[in-house]
Amino acid sequence: MRFFRAVAAVTAIGTVSASFQNNTYDYIIVGGGPSGIITAERIAEAGKKVLLLERGYGPTVSTGSNETLVWNNTLTGIDVPGLSGDIGSLPQWNQYVCTDTAGQAACVLGGGVTVNYMVFVHPPERDFNDKWPQGWKWNDVKSAASRLYERNPGSTLPSQDGELYDQALYSTLKAFFSNLGWTSVDMSEQPNEKYQVYSHPAWNIKDQKRAGPLRTYLPLAEQYDNFQLSMGTKVLRLMRTNGQITGVEVEFASGETEIITLPHHGRVLLSAGALSTPRVLWNSGIGRKAQLEVAQQSGINLPNEQEWIDLPVGEGLKDHPIFPFVVKTNGSFTIPDYPAIVNGSDTADISLYREGDGVLSQGKHRMIFFTANDVDGQTRYYQGSCAPSAENTVSITAYMTHGATSSGVLGLDVDGNTIFLKSPYLNTQGDQTAAQSFVQGLIDDVKTAGWELETYPNASSIIENYTQGVHWTSTAMIGIDDGRKLGGSSVVDLDTKVYGTNNLFIVDGSIHPDLPSGNIQATIMVVAEAAVARILAL
Repeated sequence: MRFFRAVAAVTAIGTVSASFQNNTYDYIIVGGGPSGIITAERIAEAGKKVLLLERGYGPTVSTGSNETLVWNNTLTGIDVPGLSGDIGSLPQWNQYVCTDTAGQAACVLGGGVTVNYMVFVHPPERDFNDKWPQGWKWNDVKSAASRLYERNPGSTLPSQDGELYDQALYSTLKAFFSNLGWTSVDMSEQPNEKYQVYSHPAWNIKDQKRAGPLRTYLPLAEQYDNFQLSMGTKVLRLMRTNGQITGVEVEFASGETEIITLPHHGRVLLSAGALSTPRVLWNSGIGRKAQLEVAQQSGINLPNEQEWIDLPVGEGLKDHPIFPFVVKTNGSFTIPDYPAIVNGSDTADISLYREGDGVLSQGKHRMIFFTANDVDGQTRYYQGSCAPSAENTVSITAYMTHGATSSGVLGLDVDGNTIFLKSPYLNTQGDQTAAQSFVQGLIDDVKTAGWELETYPNASSIIENYTQGVHWTSTAMIGIDDGRKLGGSSVVDLDTKVYGTNNLFIVDGSIHPDLPSGNIQATIMVVAEAAVARILAL
């Protein structure tokens, strides 16, 4: 039985493919994820002519999707918050996930925010004050955060009636953490509180639908005549003469290619994400020699070797490792009936959702907790995202976050895929010791409560079975230490301009010098707001 249906063709806000020969753009933005959409809208708002290029397609009716729910022809499964918990089962999933990146990444308009679990962690001040350079400390970016939250605040009470639903798991965990002496906080109103605290989840939801820049910024950009979006348009490389970008080579779904020329005053912004922005750089002759030679073998036509720009692209890759806990509790709760929601037979929940209320107005998780430990003089923070996975059973995805010292190296293979040359997970003794302490401590607390571990019965098995956090950062880091010089580790300067270039900028997770203290989407958006303001001021 088909639970999604095609609807009559809609007018999308972007073209699927287009010829750009007769157009001149002030800015070309590569990548229609959260960073790309925010920067494109702010640049168009400033009166500049901007072209946003996205290799994927739109996931909502207004952006061209016809995979609507059988019980509502204005909504796709992506839109409904209550379906986020089973998002990998939606028919669109395989269309939206990249096949050429080292780890999981989204190749769809809206980027990872389109396919995530919507947990929206306002970053604490320390996330910027620790390792971000001067000019990027919290006091420097808090106005950007305010601009973001004005449009895209997230919500701990997303239903229209202001009520939370299906709270049995929350009540069970509240009793558990309260017995440990932990404190209840509002994770959005108290973002600096990250030690032995728990909160109702803050979700990236607005008007009972999945939010993010696709819903909160893109419609604003669409109103400007100086804004253009082209979907199904993959950027292969940048054309350049020495440090001047002169054009962008793109490939359409048909396999045809085209070079979009850039006027001398024009600028290019890369916002393809920490796993794909490096590929565009390597294909454009920017990076370490070993990776540029691999790019040549893939068939890309690089600039002459004397024009290569030697920068540490791909070095310093970071991600949150996830430690999986599956715990049988003494509570009384279960999971939503996702197939019944999709096929329309869960009429009770669907009826509530039509009123803007009920469990479908919420995300997957029922509680988020935060804590920290100190090892080797380094404080490492942890986030736990708690969701029901079976009757009376909670799945806790626990991340090691801000303060982790492990990093890896991203590279390229001869087929043009990005790959891990070095894993970014748990490769320092400090991280390994801290992880053991955190995991064992939580296990001891679970057993003291009389609960049982399932799937992974001990600390060793939980740590050995860590998974990717999919919160990639640091493959083109920001800083004042020019990476072309001996000992330099930075790819972009404080204005996010790539060293050695005149008009190339990066605005996405790759420039972040460190991991945030939780899910990354809010931090990505704060940085995008701060970066575009700096770029426009140049």
